[in-house]
Amino acid sequence: MTQTPQEAASRGSADQKAERHKKKALESIQRHLLEHPLDADALMQAGTVLYEMGSYNEAITHLQKALSCAESLIRNQKDPKITEPSSQPDRSPEILKRLGDCYAARQDCPRAVRYYSAAAVLAPTDAGPYLGLGFLTLQGERIDESEQLFQIARDLHPDCSEAYTGLAMVYQQRGDYSAAFQMYLESLQLDTDNLVALLGLFQVSCHMRSFSQIIHYLEVYLEKHPTDSSVLLCLATLYGREGRLGETREAALKVLEHEPGKPEAMRLLEEMEKAIAEGRHSEGSNA
Repeated sequence: MTQTPQEAASRGSADQKAERHKKKALESIQRHLLEHPLDADALMQAGTVLYEMGSYNEAITHLQKALSCAESLIRNQKDPKITEPSSQPDRSPEILKRLGDCYAARQDCPRAVRYYSAAAVLAPTDAGPYLGLGFLTLQGERIDESEQLFQIARDLHPDCSEAYTGLAMVYQQRGDYSAAFQMYLESLQLDTDNLVALLGLFQVSCHMRSFSQIIHYLEVYLEKHPTDSSVLLCLATLYGREGRLGETREAALKVLEHEPGKPEAMRLLEEMEKAIAEGRHSEGSNA
């Protein structure tokens, strides 16, 4: 985990680079749309990027247009007067699922459910709509229904990290920490960047007092996302519980570099420096 200042600076700019890349991609798509305003694929891509940037209202506007264009294309394909059917695939299920994501992010559950359900009807073998419905029912504390939806998603796509995350969250809410632990591990083995699974595994590990595996996944995640203060703080906490005082201090200092004055990091740093000082004093006394 030790990094040179150059490595830390390089990795610390990764998130900013990703944001700049999204903005450039959006600008490119929008230029294309000026010439081709009815391109369903481009509208969907713009909506997806806007969703990832957190601009949900703009994303919905683009996705609604994309849906209208996709539905118009399907109607034209069914029109007997048209002798040259389009070779473009039907994007409606993807668009509907993304609209569900947008409304879920806006906490508009009724509309999110409507769009996820419509996507599931059109693409019954796609795990995405079932995942969306699963997380919504989990928020609504309909645990049994949520479990069934996540199981459907897992059965459809056994390599779907989010399906295992959802099942882990179900077991965690039930207090079955052992089952939740295994599901979070399954999820992270499929996708080490799954932050929801990572933080869930941290919570469960604290209940079970089993830290070695979660420390490994936290370290792997931070290799790609070194500025994530929430994960850094989790790692600092676990280093402390394992008695790794120097590494705890280093991780707490990194948190404070990104979030100066963060109370949890300051408290942890103070505890570690005191413990290190006491250890050195004890060693000096024994000498």
